[in-house]
Amino acid sequence: MAPLFTADHIGKSFHLRPVLKDVSFTLSAGESVLLFGRNGCGKTTLLKILAAIMRPEKGQASLNGQALFTPGYRWRSAMVYLGHRANLYPALTARENLSLSLRLRRQAWDEEAFQKYLDRYGLAGREDEPVRVYSEGMLQRLGLIRLELAAWEIAYLDEPTAALDVDGAGLLAETFRRWRSMSRTILFTSHDLGWGVAQADRALLLSRGVIADDMPRPGEKDLVARLGREA
Repeated sequence: MAPLFTADHIGKSFHLRPVLKDVSFTLSAGESVLLFGRNGCGKTTLLKILAAIMRPEKGQASLNGQALFTPGYRWRSAMVYLGHRANLYPALTARENLSLSLRLRRQAWDEEAFQKYLDRYGLAGREDEPVRVYSEGMLQRLGLIRLELAAWEIAYLDEPTAALDVDGAGLLAETFRRWRSMSRTILFTSHDLGWGVAQADRALLLSRGVIADDMPRPGEKDLVARLGREA
């Protein structure tokens, strides 16, 4: 079976210093893949490139055989990105932020689904408050509701447990399992390697600008040992 997603020879430099040199890998439908590596190795840069937030200097990617990084918007609708911050407008309410996000994706608003996810993520009754009064954990939960409402095939999540408490991290683990049962594909990073490997079918090591290892169903000790060899 052909992979859902393919990245070929992606490269990116900052101030003449190459961060990504030659990154290539594939993802299959329904996979949850942990991207790990030392601080500064380019994990966030890679996710932003794949999510079309940043342009690569070289390389290409495809989703369902369709080339990405091309003009237009249609290919973007199959993917979502959630970074360290939820990237919401502080003066707008939760409802207004998510309604705007769906309109930009050319999706209809679903009030019933919105209320369901507000309850699931512990934000029921707070939907009409400006999000500037939300805590960091509440903002992260709202960002996850945005992903729940959006239609997508592949998600790029950069430290999705950031600012979440223990209950929030457990809820996100349940969400990962549900998304995978829907054949949705997830590429994510996590400083909490224990949490990360518990959600991952594979782990990709990003080191010295390339994917240095592809580890199926690793344990936390495997990742720590592999990182140790990169020192």
